[in-house]
Amino acid sequence: SDGDRTGTGAAGLPAAREMVRQERYADALAVLGSLADAERDDPDAKLLRAVSLTNCGQVGAAERLCHEVLAGDELNPEARYLLALCLEHAGNLGGAMEQDQAAVYLDPQFAMPHLHLGLLRKREGDRAGARRAFERALALMPREDAPRVLLFGGGFTRETLLRLCEAELRATGTPQ
Repeated sequence: SDGDRTGTGAAGLPAAREMVRQERYADALAVLGSLADAERDDPDAKLLRAVSLTNCGQVGAAERLCHEVLAGDELNPEARYLLALCLEHAGNLGGAMEQDQAAVYLDPQFAMPHLHLGLLRKREGDRAGARRAFERALALMPREDAPRVLLFGGGFTRETLLRLCEAELRATGTPQ
C-alpha cells in the first residue's frame, strides 16, 4: 500500500472490539466491513469478524474466515478455537474436538478450548476426559487474557465462565 490510510481504520478495529464487548455484533460487522482492504485482511480483523458472524448465526461465513486466517498462519490458536465452535455448530463433533486440541497444543494457557473440549467430551459420554478438560479450564480461566475472554467467551464474563467450569466439574462427579 502507498502511504498510511487512516480513515475509519484508526478507530475501526478498537471500535469494532468495543461493539463485540457490548454484544452489538451487527454493528461490529458494519464497522469491520468499512475498513480499508489492508486492515480487513489483518488476521485480528478477520477473527473479530468471525466472532461477530458466529454470534449472528452466520456460521458458514465465520468458518470460511477461520480457514483464511489459518491459510496465512496455521498456528493461530484463536482461529482453531473459533473453527471448533463452527464445526460443533455444523454437527461435526470429532472435527470440533480436533480443532480444540490443536488450539490447546498451540497455546496451553488458552482456557476457552479446554472448556469447549470439556463440553464436547461430556456430550460424548467421556466423563473422565470432560473432567480433565474442565479442571484445566478452571485453573487457567483466572489468568486468561481479558481481551481474549471478551472476544471468545461467547458474551460471558470471566466470573460466569468460572462458575460454569465449577458447575460442570460438580456434574461430572468425583474422579474414578
